[in-house]
Formats: sequence, structure tokens, C-alpha cells
Amino acid sequence: MATALVAVWATPFVPASLAARIRDGATWDILSILASSMLMVATFALGAMVTAFAAAAQSATPRATRVLIEDPFSQNVLSTFLGAFVFSMVGLVALGLGYYSRAGEAVLLLASGLVTALVLVTFFGWLDQLVNMVRLGATVAKIADRAEAALLSRAAAPHLGGRRRPEAPTGHALAAAETGYVRHLDMPALQRIAEAAGGEIAVASLPGDLASPATALVHTNWRPDDDTAAAIRAAFTLGQERSFEQDPRFGLVVLAEIGSRALSPGINDPGTAIGVIAVQQRLLTLWAEARSEEAEAPRCPRVLVPPLDARNLFEDAFEPLTRDAAPLLEVGLRLQHSLAALATLGPAGFARPAQHLSAKAMALAAEALPLEADRARLRAAAEKVAARPL
Repeated sequence: MATALVAVWATPFVPASLAARIRDGATWDILSILASSMLMVATFALGAMVTAFAAAAQSATPRATRVLIEDPFSQNVLSTFLGAFVFSMVGLVALGLGYYSRAGEAVLLLASGLVTALVLVTFFGWLDQLVNMVRLGATVAKIADRAEAALLSRAAAPHLGGRRRPEAPTGHALAAAETGYVRHLDMPALQRIAEAAGGEIAVASLPGDLASPATALVHTNWRPDDDTAAAIRAAFTLGQERSFEQDPRFGLVVLAEIGSRALSPGINDPGTAIGVIAVQQRLLTLWAEARSEEAEAPRCPRVLVPPLDARNLFEDAFEPLTRDAAPLLEVGLRLQHSLAALATLGPAGFARPAQHLSAKAMALAAEALPLEADRARLRAAAEKVAARPL
């Protein structure tokens, strides 16, 4: 809109010879073509994206569509097409009102050429993006990137900038006012509340947990009044769906859903499940290597937060696959090899949960695999996991 309306102010810089070369109606014709085509292209782009989102939900999991919807490139594509449409419409209205001189039309024509070039570049890039959007491998990679970012962020600040919470916090329990998943936790807000009260706040519901009036959000070592309780609840953003940002476990859950769906009888794609197991192994290894005890002074020392539990991470990443991979030797072997590799990460406390899931997967496979030779191969792999020291 600004480009179309301020073109008149650039007329002093337009040579008179250039303005004289523009035929009557040329700018109007080009803007008319741009306006009509951009409206159709934007509608087509939106319809194609919705179709791609539906395809991703069918091939991967409905939880994966949010990653595609939030993709900045896809949003930029629609913004560019709609922006070009608005530019051309504003230019047409201004032309109809006689807003431009001949030199102003020259500036508007030049701007139309730049907008057209931008639309073409965006359109060809969007075609490549659209092809990759419906590929299951690309969807897995996008989710893995979001999960990796959340895991590394949490590894750098295992207590979200606060202090480590005791195993069994005591004090006054404050429950949520409604039921929903914790999507975001405002640590600085909790720190300010605790400082004003001269107390401490122990967080009981982390991002990803399902909060309700029957479960505690926090425990405080003082009894907050109604206004303070409302402020504490306001520091927790609740929603009907989990979020990737502060919830590193959610990315592992979504990846596990993709692997589990790939093993369903209707799809029967063990290769995707094997790939998901490898991704989960890589993510957990990155978290173990990057994990910190927050050596720096905590930014919110009056807020106590529990760290991530390795057992929960293993269950999120591999629990569905231990069940669904039971009748498939190749997937079971890949699972056992990944658990054996993760069990070696002693400082991260991975040995015990790895051995637990390995034994469970072996017990399920012992009933599902018909051949003793296959069971023996899987048993040998599981024994390597069990041999890791705790």
C-alpha cells in the first residue's frame, strides 16, 4: 500500500524522457493483470497448502501439521501473493482517482515490475517447497529440528533458569483454574511474584503436562491471596494442544507416533520406523552431550523447577515402538542396537531406562516372532543392552 501511494513523491526523480515513453493505459493494464492473477494464485496456493497439510496428517500424524503450518517460508509465500494483490488493487484505485502524473505512473510501472519479479521468485521456490512438504521424510526432518531445538534449549537450562526442585515439594498447592496442557511457563513472572512475597515457588506442572483443577500447578511456602494466585496462574499458558517450544518431550512423542503409524498393517513401512528410531537416538544423544547443571547463577533463584527425567524421554521416544515393532525382526534389531548405544551414556542415566525398554521389547517380540532363530538374534542384541553397567 505504501509503495503504491507514495510513488507520486518520487516523480521529481523520473526523467521526462522515460515518462514520455509510457503509453496511455499501460500501467492500468499491467496492474489489472497482476491483481486478477494474484488473487487466483493466492487462492490456489492456500488450497494446495491445505491439501499438503491433510496429506501430512494422513502419512505422518495430525500433530505434524502444526510444524508445516508454522513454517515461515509457507507463510511468506501467502504474504507475498496477498501483498502483490493489495499493491495492484491500491494502484488501480489511485490511478482511477487520477492520483498519478505521467511520471508517477512510470514509478508505479517500475514498482510493478519489481513486485512481479518477487512473485516469480517466490512462486518457483514455493513449488519446490510444496513438493517437499508432502514427503514424509521432510516432515520427519522438520519435527526433528523442532525437537532438537527444544532439547538443546532445555539441556542448556535444565531448570528453565531457576533452581532444582526437591523430589517431593511441600507447601501450599495451587491448582489450575481450567483443564489444558501447559504450553508456556513465564519464569520471570513467577520470580517477581516470589520476590514480592519473600518466598519460593516450586513448579509442579511443566510445559507438556496436563493441568486441571485437580492437579497442582505450583507449591508455595506461603499462602497466596486471590490476586497473587491469579498472577501465578497467569504465568502458565494453557491450551488444548501441546507446544514444541518449551516442551522437548512433545517432539519425541510426535516422532514416535510417526514410527508407530508406519508399522500399522494399513501402511506397513518398517523403513520409516527404522529411520525414526535413528532420529530418536540422535536426539537423545545430543541432549545427553549438551546437558548442563546450570553452572551460571540462576536468573530466577526463587523458582524451583524439576529437571527432565531420562526415563520419561525414553518412554516418549520408544515406548510405542516396543509394542508395534514386536513382530518385525529388522525393526526390533534396530531398536535394540539404538538402546545399546544410548545405554553407554552413563552420565546421563540412560542405562536403566534403556534396559527396561529393551527387556520389554524382547518380551513382546518373544511372543510375536514365530521363528526361534529370529528370537535368538533379538535375544543376543538385548543381552548387550542388559550387560551395560548402571
